[in-house]
Amino acid sequence: MRREDFYSLAEKLGEGIRVGEVVLLAGKPKPGRFSEEFNLDLFVENGNLKRPLLHAKVFLGRREYRDWVELFGISGEVFGKTYFGSELEAFVLDSFSSLTGRIFVEYFEDMETVRELSAGVPPALSRLGFELAKRGFTWFKDWYFPEGLMEGGHKLQAEKAVNDEKRKRHLESLKGDLQTFLDKCGEESLKERVVERFKILEGLWKRNSF
Repeated sequence: MRREDFYSLAEKLGEGIRVGEVVLLAGKPKPGRFSEEFNLDLFVENGNLKRPLLHAKVFLGRREYRDWVELFGISGEVFGKTYFGSELEAFVLDSFSSLTGRIFVEYFEDMETVRELSAGVPPALSRLGFELAKRGFTWFKDWYFPEGLMEGGHKLQAEKAVNDEKRKRHLESLKGDLQTFLDKCGEESLKERVVERFKILEGLWKRNSF
């Protein structure tokens, strides 16, 4: 990730960007644990009202350590409207996906994604995973681990393939994961929805149309 690209996005968000009926804006980037890491708080403004939306942690990369972005603390509802699946979410994902080849997105309050992952849907074909996959991410990991009374973070990790060969392998792996899911799932409507998502991704990934 180029430092100037991150600064450019942070500057635009600092000034405010209209997305539909609201304005998306951010505070100034705050230093993280080391010089390549920054924390950015995003807000939504509607008239004179301002509400927190999410936190972004951005690592610019250093030598052999790849850059990444993490989006967490996401408000599921802002000004009475659902964030997940909205124009606002699409804009946020577009903005940060364009910066990096590795992203972590929390889905704690994204109940559609929670239900689908709990039902065994492959992460890339869940609601959130599908949104990331449409933006060029082809490898996924679900970072939710139930541990008795303690639970790990509810977030998806997604990475972009470094070359066409990797992308093809990821697609073949996803095809296998899809078949495993279909063999076990008894909910027809869910199966149809997931298969349709796979067909869309298959076309995008084969054409590299992101």
